Amino acid sequence: MAQYQLVEKHAIEHHNEYFEVRSTQNEQDVESLFFVTNEENLEDVATAIVAEHWPGIKHWTIIPHRKDR
Repeated sequence: MAQYQLVEKHAIEHHNEYFEVRSTQNEQDVESLFFVTNEENLEDVATAIVAEHWPGIKHWTIIPHRKDR
C-alpha cells in the first residue's frame, strides 16, 4: 500500500518537496491533487491516489515541486 498524505494547495508552502498529480484527461477540466510522500516509486503512489480519488481518470501526470531556498 502506497504511503502518502494529501496536502491542501494553501498548505504546500510548509513542505520543502511535494508532488502534484494532474488529470490530463480533459483539457477543459484540469484538476490537481498535491501530496507528500517518502516512497521511492512516485508512479505507484500517484496510481493509488488516482484510483482512490479519480476512479474514472485514465490520463494523468506527476509534477514534482521543490522549494528552492
